[in-house]
Amino acid sequence: MTDPNSDAPTNAEPATETTTITATELATHLVCPRRYEFRFERPLSAREGSRDRVRARRRELLRRPIIAGLRADGDAAADRVDAALERFDRHWHSSRESYLADEQERYDEEAVAAAIEAYFSNGGHDHAERLVDADTTLGYERDGIRYEAAVDAVVERDRGYLAIRYVPDLTGILHVSWSDSHVRDFLDGRKYYPRQIGSFVRAGVAIRGLKAEFGIDLPCDFAYVAPLAESRPAYEFASGSKSESESESESASEPGVHVDIARRHFEDAYEEERLDLVELIGDRAAAIRAGETDPRERRFDEITATACEYCAYRDACPDHLAAEVSFGDRPRSRSQSRVSGDADDTTEHGQTQDTADAPTGDD
Repeated sequence: MTDPNSDAPTNAEPATETTTITATELATHLVCPRRYEFRFERPLSAREGSRDRVRARRRELLRRPIIAGLRADGDAAADRVDAALERFDRHWHSSRESYLADEQERYDEEAVAAAIEAYFSNGGHDHAERLVDADTTLGYERDGIRYEAAVDAVVERDRGYLAIRYVPDLTGILHVSWSDSHVRDFLDGRKYYPRQIGSFVRAGVAIRGLKAEFGIDLPCDFAYVAPLAESRPAYEFASGSKSESESESESASEPGVHVDIARRHFEDAYEEERLDLVELIGDRAAAIRAGETDPRERRFDEITATACEYCAYRDACPDHLAAEVSFGDRPRSRSQSRVSGDADDTTEHGQTQDTADAPTGDD
């Protein structure tokens, strides 16, 4: 394991025998090869108000204080909470954004603080007690490529290890109970939810990295932990029953704000779909190495229908602009399809998929 600042690409470094490709690069290329180009090969500045920047800030507000709490000295959970909240207070005031209303700013501040405290009251303290490393990178080598995934924590279990990535919520994270052939369905063109598949790719790279670090035969898991999966004013929670969550969740509340914590684990899905995942990762890694960034070669109609609407780079994207001014028939966005009632957002089990695009990688 190493200790990087981010999952930043390393392809631009001087050529070596081994090329490094990160899970963030793979996930971004899955959503749109052109977006990969604008983010990694020819970096452009994303729009200030783009959803990926907003989500990235929320993730940093959560993960940095939590990591501070995991690393804090002290045997009590309260000591870790104090250290985490102290770090959050500094980070909040040093990275403030403009709000339309002071009430919204206060609510957001209270919600994030409540989520941090709730996490340490619901498993976070145990993670700290068994912490192996934090804010680190897991990786492995295959066919002349080193694959890497940034993770926020590595925790020892009774047998094996768990890698954790903190996210604001589980939007865009693969729901692993949909079926047991997510990757094969994607590879064969039967299903199209690249953002969710990208979350699986990150989990797969991290799990394989754990096995490379600690032993191939050890059971290893990866989990997305969302301390702020849901939040609402405490009076709403007090007046009604607890809402159901699609994933394992716990609840805790701070004065004025109630939050739900959600987790999504990938150990079983990885073991079930490992070979298909290896094929998908190898295919996209080969495309990245070959400089394939033209989205028209990769299910372009589906990319424009799902990825363009919220893309932080669309104003500079020639493919998006060409599609917008095309005189021929062009695919409608998902929002347009919803208005007409033509969108198919369900899986084979009848569950609603969250397929609208959103930030990938370090979101």
